[in-house]
Amino acid sequence: MNIVPDLAVPAKCTPTAETAALPIAEGPYLVPDDVINTPIKRESSTMLPFTTLTRCRHETIQAMGKEMKGYFVGPMPVEDFLQEFLPTCQIPDYDPSSLTSAVGAFSDMLSVRNEEHAYIPFINAIKPFAPQLSFVDTHIFNIKPDICVYPDGCAPSSHNCNVSTTEIIVKFKWSYSHDAFCNPSGVDSIVSKMNRGMDTLGQITSYAAAQLGTQFRTHTFSLLIVHDHARIIRWDREGAIVTSTIDYNNEPYLADFFHRYAQASPEMCGVDTSVTLAGDEEADLARSQLNIPSTTRMFKLDIPSVEGPGSLTLIIPQPLTRSYSPVGCWTRACPAFDLLNKKVIMFKDSWQVSLPNVLSEGETYKLLHSHNVSNITNCIAYHDIPPSIAQQSTQTAKFGCTKWATPHLPLTPHILHRLALNIVGEKLTDFESSRQLILAVRDALIAHKEAFELAKGYLIDWDLAKLINIQGPQQTTRTGTWQFMSAYLIEHKYAIHSVKDDLESSFYVVLWMALMYKETYMDIICWTSLATQVFETNPGSSSKADWLIRRSNLLNIMFVDCKPLDGLIHALAEFFSHRYTQITDHQQMIFDKFRLAYEKAMREVPITQDLLIAAHGIMTDSPVYKKEMDMKVLDSHDTVIDIFNKQLDLSGWPVKDATVLQKLKHEEKYKLGLFTKSQSLLGSGVEVTLSGKRCRLDNADADDGDGDCSSLTGLGGALTSLP
Repeated sequence: MNIVPDLAVPAKCTPTAETAALPIAEGPYLVPDDVINTPIKRESSTMLPFTTLTRCRHETIQAMGKEMKGYFVGPMPVEDFLQEFLPTCQIPDYDPSSLTSAVGAFSDMLSVRNEEHAYIPFINAIKPFAPQLSFVDTHIFNIKPDICVYPDGCAPSSHNCNVSTTEIIVKFKWSYSHDAFCNPSGVDSIVSKMNRGMDTLGQITSYAAAQLGTQFRTHTFSLLIVHDHARIIRWDREGAIVTSTIDYNNEPYLADFFHRYAQASPEMCGVDTSVTLAGDEEADLARSQLNIPSTTRMFKLDIPSVEGPGSLTLIIPQPLTRSYSPVGCWTRACPAFDLLNKKVIMFKDSWQVSLPNVLSEGETYKLLHSHNVSNITNCIAYHDIPPSIAQQSTQTAKFGCTKWATPHLPLTPHILHRLALNIVGEKLTDFESSRQLILAVRDALIAHKEAFELAKGYLIDWDLAKLINIQGPQQTTRTGTWQFMSAYLIEHKYAIHSVKDDLESSFYVVLWMALMYKETYMDIICWTSLATQVFETNPGSSSKADWLIRRSNLLNIMFVDCKPLDGLIHALAEFFSHRYTQITDHQQMIFDKFRLAYEKAMREVPITQDLLIAAHGIMTDSPVYKKEMDMKVLDSHDTVIDIFNKQLDLSGWPVKDATVLQKLKHEEKYKLGLFTKSQSLLGSGVEVTLSGKRCRLDNADADDGDGDCSSLTGLGGALTSLP
């Protein structure tokens, strides 16, 4: 096991009204500024609504485009695109003769001066080719896709933008400088290098992320129109496939795309048909058990049971959007109502990596239980979701090696995996005392040691676990929560993740939790500076290691009336710093000479005891000696656990110092933002474990800092503690 999985514990009771899901309103769900869960993974750049043309929006959206730019495959010939993803032979009763000529159909649209005036002419021109679809001009609303396409009769009554029911999003740009893509020479990426193009790329990426995040879909399509040409894009969890340019007023392909799409099956259009709307009675029952509002849309799905041939039928709330890149595991988890057994359990689905030697999460639970590993939650149902048709499989990696594909980052195959756990936990951020917080982390270390003694915390989230008998990297991307990652892994891009990295991560979990939720003596500038130094490092940077060595802004007394917590943080920081301490050749030589002289004196008679004691003290206080000794135990669970136990055994822990979210100093140079990675379906009382496990180091832009809006909340992973 090479990552620090999340912690979960039994909840004290069924979720309460305070843990209710938010009602389904029109538009994607965006997280309020005053809510925070665990930090969001560093790769996610979007922290604001998908609005336009504000300075902060420009930076965050452009950063999202930069994050996504290595995952586009293209230009795929548009004829091949249509035949591969919308084959007419698989569309029942398709009549090709019903597709009338599209030549000149968009002339009125092309005659306008700016894009805002093009929306209605486009709708009028395209509607005859797809009368089964509703095209709605949505550019005037806060969420600003230009046109949203809905199944006929499903458009919002207010003509608002409802991403949770949108089929296709159309984005217009009237200047070629805003084109997100280019016509590459063969050695260059299809993605435009222009800043305005990158901003467009971030916009269409954010729309796709919102659409995939609020719906149960295997893939989705979008359309980018840049004046007189267009491209169709197919998005899935591996990346996005982009067509060659379409001269839509003189070529039939754009009209043909909508003509096919309007008649295609839901599966072909990307709808995950293994999830259906719950019936009224079962939805009402589930809302009552989960204590969520009566307006919440409820869905139903089946997962094969681990015990016996049957399945569990679960009723779950509609998912909420998260401001992440569309690519990756995109774990969604929430309490669900088990319709058969009439109880609340934990549901999770994610797009797991589909590679040899990478077990599915359900299989990993099975393996752990077969070896009687303690502190592992019980996985009562799981399976991979088989695609009902070939088009429902992820496709981007498959086409990444075609002759027409321009250079891109390595693409990782994914498969949709679902499971159910018999336990619903409470968030670590809801700790009732700082000592309870530290106990939970200590318990997780004990469980990690077994997995690797009997503890009160549980390890969950095994979807990216790795068997230790498999040597070498299994993926092209780094696994782990960025801000909790060891300084060594951040600095060394290709280093192999080891147990010493996991142990170091436990320190950053404690430090982050304490900084975010404990009252401190630090002034706000010192607080923000410390948080930025530790948690806002860039790939390849040594700044985190340098901070461990210097421990700047780490006051001797940091937290109000909580000296044991101060002591723990200092002890852990000092312990892990020795891994990065640089010992000069001169220091090593002097130390070696001193040790030889000391060992010689120990053998002489009579021994000058006082001198030896003094010499021993000097030697053991040497940075050379400390590094030498600590390097021997950096991968020892027992040593780190002993550090925790030593502080836990001290008096002086407050009895009641429950979580209080601390305020940040919002300055432009820090670019900080606070929001939850889950916009909890359940509010503050129940654990929601969502993805955020992968950080694509190869996708960092060291040469261009525009729009780099990484924040303290650029993390993933959820931590929960005992009540």
